[in-house]
Amino acid sequence: MAIKAGSLPLARRGSGWMVVGLLALAYTALYILNLRTPLLVSSYSTRIWNWSELALFITALVVIAFRWRLISLKFVVIGAILGLLSGLSYSIRDYSSVLASATEGVSVWLTFMAGSALFAGLPERSRIASFQPPLAAIFRSVSMGLLFAIPLAAVNNLFFYLQNGAPAFQNIFSSAFEALSPGIHEEAVFRYFILAICFSALKDTRRPQLAFAVSIALAVVPHSLNHLPDLFLDNPLMGIFMLAATSLLFGLPMALLQVKRSFETAVAFHWFIDFVRFWFGY
Repeated sequence: MAIKAGSLPLARRGSGWMVVGLLALAYTALYILNLRTPLLVSSYSTRIWNWSELALFITALVVIAFRWRLISLKFVVIGAILGLLSGLSYSIRDYSSVLASATEGVSVWLTFMAGSALFAGLPERSRIASFQPPLAAIFRSVSMGLLFAIPLAAVNNLFFYLQNGAPAFQNIFSSAFEALSPGIHEEAVFRYFILAICFSALKDTRRPQLAFAVSIALAVVPHSLNHLPDLFLDNPLMGIFMLAATSLLFGLPMALLQVKRSFETAVAFHWFIDFVRFWFGY
């Protein structure tokens, strides 16, 4: 995976950095607004998840409107299957919210299609692979994600054990299905689509290493921050520590697995960590 400098004029290359800068500023503004606005329902974490997902949902619609010719039927179908699995999985956690389940499913579908459209406009070396045949290759990618996740799943559960005490084991099958929601949803909406935007915007930069680092950061840090607004308000120092820990131990490997291997590798990695956590009752 590489971001390669092109020969377009400086103004065109600069506009790519402007797009990425606006993306970062928009998220920063949403995060600050979330912390500064009185909370009426739910939690600050839930609200920033909803706001940032809505912003990406709208962005995906815009991308699809302009790039629909680049979306192949394959990615329409795969995105729909991913969205269906993610939405149904979420419904296990919240039986009362059909709207939330449907919203998650549609968000996955749209962002996956929009991301695939953006990647279709890039050279092969600059794309994130997703479900590329043969089936044996997909199986190897998923297996690699599961294998890499084992030690970090242990670390994650150790943290919850120290925080909450002994595990209370849940049904292994429902835990496995429930974990599909974060595994698919977060990797599609908050990582795959973000990386597609950044790689597409910065494809002609003359500073490819910086562009790569910035793209990875935007696919990692906001996702980690979305878990932490309530903690930041209660204990800012612990919030900073958890931001660094979750970004380096979980977000960064997931982003790099997408870029270096495939989308499904990162989904399998993410799924296994949450599956083990849910199974242990954390």
